[in-house]
Amino acid sequence: MARIKLASLTSWRGTPQHTARHGWQARRLLRQAGPGAIAGVAAIAVAVLLQWHATQLAQRQQLLTQEINTAVLSAAAPRVAAPTSADGVAAFQAFLPAHDTIPDMLKEMVRLAEQSGITLAKAEYKPEQDAGSSFLRYRITLPVKADFPRVQEFIINVLQALPSLTLESVSFKREQIASGAVEARLQFVLLVRQMEQRP
Repeated sequence: MARIKLASLTSWRGTPQHTARHGWQARRLLRQAGPGAIAGVAAIAVAVLLQWHATQLAQRQQLLTQEINTAVLSAAAPRVAAPTSADGVAAFQAFLPAHDTIPDMLKEMVRLAEQSGITLAKAEYKPEQDAGSSFLRYRITLPVKADFPRVQEFIINVLQALPSLTLESVSFKREQIASGAVEARLQFVLLVRQMEQRP
């Protein structure tokens, strides 16, 4: 049964009489609708097409406006020169304290040690200069004996108070396991600007 229907449908589509009949019915409907209806349908179709085209143009305009605004902002932004190695060296030298401030910084180290409950009995100071450099390394060795938490507190406080001071090495030794005190050898390096040559 299905085969018969399919065959009849195929034959129905292909016959010239049916094609002519469909054309005649379409012409009859157009005559019945009249020219006003045809013009209205055509106007609706044109309006839909124009609306779609206007939407596409608005999206394109928005995209172009964003691109133009981005280009204007980038052109108006001030050009910052890339930092050079000379700029880095100058900033480093400006960061370092003056040579004349060494006594003040050493006094600050003693004060912070006392604040942490550490007595600095002795200290070794040794200036070291690199050839051709504009700064001076001031090596400071402090042997201290105190509880470990006090030594740790002193190290943290002194490094925070003196930004150009670095902790180069630290070693601990304990005489007896039961003893709370440790013997520590702290080695700091203080970086300062070269002493200015007076004429």
